[in-house]
Amino acid sequence: MLVWLSGVLLLTLRLLTGWWWIHRLRTHGVAPASAHLQQVAARLARKLHISGAVTLLESALVEVPTVVGWLKPVVLLPASALAGLAPQQLEAILAHEFAHIRRHDYLVNLLQMFVETLLFYHPAVWWLSRRIRHEREHCCDDLAVALCGDPVAYAGALADLEDVASAFRRQHRMTRKDLMARHHFVAATGGSLLHRIRRLLGAPDAHDTHGPAWFGGGVAVLLVCGAVLAAQARQTPATTATSAAAPAQPAVAATTVVAATTVTKPAVASTRAPIATTIASTAPAAASTARVGEVSQSIHNTQHGSSGNWVWSHNGEKLAVKYNGEFEFSDDDADVRWISPGGSLQISDAALIGRHTVEIRDTGAELQRRYWVNGSERPYEPEGRQWLHDHLPRFVRNTGIGAERRVARILKSGGPPAVLAEIGRIEGDYVKGVYYTQLFKQATLDPQTFRQTISQAGRDIHSDYGLATLLISIVDRLPADDQSRGTYFEAARGIRSDYELHRVYTSLLKRGPVSASLLAKVLQNATSIGSDYELSQLLQQIVAQQPLDSQTRGPFFAALETIGSDYERHRVLKAAVARPDVDDATIAAALQAAATGSSDYERASFLLETLKGHGIGGGARVPFFTALGRVQSGYERGRVLQAVARQPNASHDVLLSALQSAKGMTGGYELAQVLTAVADTHTLTGDLREAYLDAADRLQGYDQGRVMTALVKSERRK
Repeated sequence: MLVWLSGVLLLTLRLLTGWWWIHRLRTHGVAPASAHLQQVAARLARKLHISGAVTLLESALVEVPTVVGWLKPVVLLPASALAGLAPQQLEAILAHEFAHIRRHDYLVNLLQMFVETLLFYHPAVWWLSRRIRHEREHCCDDLAVALCGDPVAYAGALADLEDVASAFRRQHRMTRKDLMARHHFVAATGGSLLHRIRRLLGAPDAHDTHGPAWFGGGVAVLLVCGAVLAAQARQTPATTATSAAAPAQPAVAATTVVAATTVTKPAVASTRAPIATTIASTAPAAASTARVGEVSQSIHNTQHGSSGNWVWSHNGEKLAVKYNGEFEFSDDDADVRWISPGGSLQISDAALIGRHTVEIRDTGAELQRRYWVNGSERPYEPEGRQWLHDHLPRFVRNTGIGAERRVARILKSGGPPAVLAEIGRIEGDYVKGVYYTQLFKQATLDPQTFRQTISQAGRDIHSDYGLATLLISIVDRLPADDQSRGTYFEAARGIRSDYELHRVYTSLLKRGPVSASLLAKVLQNATSIGSDYELSQLLQQIVAQQPLDSQTRGPFFAALETIGSDYERHRVLKAAVARPDVDDATIAAALQAAATGSSDYERASFLLETLKGHGIGGGARVPFFTALGRVQSGYERGRVLQAVARQPNASHDVLLSALQSAKGMTGGYELAQVLTAVADTHTLTGDLREAYLDAADRLQGYDQGRVMTALVKSERRK
């Protein structure tokens, strides 16, 4: 207990020291950020729905952008980075920091520190806390990529930021570890910039996360010794003698599948090509993880030139293929038919106890086949052949190896139904997507079969990213009839991600206008998009592409009502009335929708845009002044009414409505401005003059005298 209390006391002192340093960062060596960055920050806050105020400061004490604070967050930007990064890069970096604020990572980090303080003696706590900090950065990187739209550009921004940070450390003669120890452990930061860049580009993970070499080596020795002892205990004397005379089993490369937020998928190999993926020039690795119901499946592929490894695991089963050179499987996928000269292929179930391994090697004249169980060689016939026959087809099917060749072969023998049946036996969403892609690419499908295949893909693929990628890839092959397009949109309904659903809808709408009945269904389905930004982008694209009519107008504005952001609502309304061929009914509906918002500024801005572009005559007058009546700000209502008053051709009814609306204004100065504008532009008689005097009675002193003087001048002009 005394040791524990001492540890808690020391770590509490560490936490308080970090808190004091964070407070010092907010008040020392800081200056307000430029107006341009403030505008960028405001835009990002709107996109991420951050309602509270965020302070943006330049700091001379930080090396990388840092978020501090929870209730009143502050983003500290290193002054050196502002001079060394391009505006687009700064915006991408800012998006990452605002993602921290949106996720409340500062508060979560403090809770982590509290747990670390109480459970400091447990190594699993420190390991888990480190992983949480790394994954936190991954999540914010993904949000930043979603906002800026270009992972390569964002990775470049991180790389340039690392250069700037390195220069900062050289200038202050500090290492990264020194700076992290001083203050960054309390702020919402964490993770290696290099590791994050590798992850964004799909490059292999850095080795700094693998732990000490002596620890891994020690564990490996213990596991190997245990496996050998267990194998010897199970062998008969004859088997043991055979094992002693047999050469050692070739090693199967151990591969760790690291589940990350952004996953790089393995490629599909073509005939007589290395079954691997080359993502970058330096021995890349690709990992894929998926959820199949409640069962996890993972696929991992690593290539080094013409050699590499495939590892597949599913529901406790595991198969690994280590190859050198090029090879082909037989037509039934149960054997290897060809290996390039000097090449070899090793297939193992990678089990710790009871491991089965088949090695097939090209010897020049023929293929040599060998079989091991627990490191002890056994005859290949018939036991080894049977084991390969039982396990290899499932591995080939579920990893996507040679999918292009397999689909071509199945199409030739059984047509599209046979390929669909084969896809039904595949366990992973990603590989199903590969096979569906090859089916659409290789087969000439009639419209009915095309629709059936799309429908089945929508049911089979549960991954939002996988289904969206498939649908986008086939949009150019989609038959032009409305029934096929409707099936396409119906398949997309299974996508839960707002971003992916927007991508799918956009890809089809880019092909041109669709029928009113189909567009109405799309708009009805679009209400499931929870993101104001994504739905706003989709609605703007729709009205920019084709006008609304009686069949689509209602669903369009019903979808608009689900947008909570006044800024995004304004953007959609502006796009809806911006078309040169917009009809009066759409303008009236847009004005009615403007009355339901909450922002006086956005509502007044839209009313001014409508007034300037289309006027408010006819059926637009009543909804225009109804929406204006919802503006509580005297300044915002005043600037709209002044614009109405200064229209020389304003009708009698418009002026009367403007004077009646002016009576509801709260500010005397703004009311006087409106009445003066009316009198300066128009001659008032009859009920207009009475309405003018009625509104002027709300004024006193100087403002009332000014308004009455303007009325007298107007009457003299008559």
